[in-house]
Amino acid sequence: MKPPKVVADPISGIINLRPVLPIVETREFQALAGKCQLGMTSLVFRAARHTRYEHCLGAYAATLVRARQWKQQGSITQEEADALAVYALIHDIGHPAFSHVTEDFLPLDDDEMTLEMIHGGNLRRAIADCDVNPSLVESFADRSNPLYLGVHDKNLGTEKLDYLERDGFYTLLSRPVAIQYLREYVYFVDGTVAVDEKVVDHAADLQTFYMKMYKEVYLRKSLVIAQRMFHKAVYHLILCGELDPCRLQPMVDAELIGLMYASKDPVVRDLYQFLRERRMFREAISIRPAGFAQETRVVQKSIHVLEVGPGEMGRLTQLPMLQKKNHAELDVLEERIAEAVGAPPHTILVVPVFNPERFRPKDVSIYGSDGKLHSLKERRPAHYAHLGEAAASYAALRICTPEEYRKRVSDSTLQVCALL
Repeated sequence: MKPPKVVADPISGIINLRPVLPIVETREFQALAGKCQLGMTSLVFRAARHTRYEHCLGAYAATLVRARQWKQQGSITQEEADALAVYALIHDIGHPAFSHVTEDFLPLDDDEMTLEMIHGGNLRRAIADCDVNPSLVESFADRSNPLYLGVHDKNLGTEKLDYLERDGFYTLLSRPVAIQYLREYVYFVDGTVAVDEKVVDHAADLQTFYMKMYKEVYLRKSLVIAQRMFHKAVYHLILCGELDPCRLQPMVDAELIGLMYASKDPVVRDLYQFLRERRMFREAISIRPAGFAQETRVVQKSIHVLEVGPGEMGRLTQLPMLQKKNHAELDVLEERIAEAVGAPPHTILVVPVFNPERFRPKDVSIYGSDGKLHSLKERRPAHYAHLGEAAASYAALRICTPEEYRKRVSDSTLQVCALL
């Protein structure tokens, strides 16, 4: 009998890794320890340096508990329980360096890359060495088996609950209200993850906390600007031939930073120095949905705020040249704006609305005392209306520049808008 192999985690407590040690010791999993969970967030929240490695361990620990509960309830088998916990452990293994900030440069997103890695020999062998069925884990990764929702449900998945609790702890020193209580009342019914109706208020509180994290952390103005600066630097690393984008997935954050530090490209060098010294580009023009201009603080700042109707905001959000993945067109647009306002090359940054699909809150299934599934959205329409309003409050398309060109860009709003 082998003794436990434990790690201490500030969110999950003591976690025994012995049952999954063959996976944890793979090169692919160890790389997660060098990939920050929140990308550039530590530029603002200095303690937010936790990694994908920690998050995956936390998701694994939470899924062990959930899978045990569901097996006791007769919802799943022991084989499914073991495979679900392993899937939670490796669900983020496909992330590249700096995670979501750089994944636009890869042909596959992190979920697709995770699935491809499970297909491969090394990880698949490690899963089998843990006495877990690799094909069952694969069915969760390709989402053909609805049990994957135990880990990945938009509202109640174990990885979602872990990252909300973990990210909240390291940024706002805050956690979702009664999250441990809520975890006890999550069921798997008819291929759906549902909450007991007695914890409906806690499920609604969880969604409110999610929106709070988006506004105050994930889409905080200074952070989306920093992400876009980093994004532009990576694009120019690729453009000048110093980075093959296919290398991003196995790389860790420090290796990508090292490429920027050693780069001979002047755009990369300048952006790297700006980020290293925390000299962010400044917002000069902000385009927001009607009714939310006040969300941009303009006191004693050269910022021009434009309000547009929902139709126009939707058009700008979907415009092909304003997609974060459309690197070349964004770069061309930025240079056209610089020329139009008389600013030097590479001093304009267009910051699109990031991940608009995440703004739309998903429904929560409720398991009622009548043994049937019900809709939180139908029971609490005012709650969902509030979430929609909160999402609109932090949607913004920003034109940014170094401080010395801020007034020039702000005063040229009409010329800039004509280019959009």
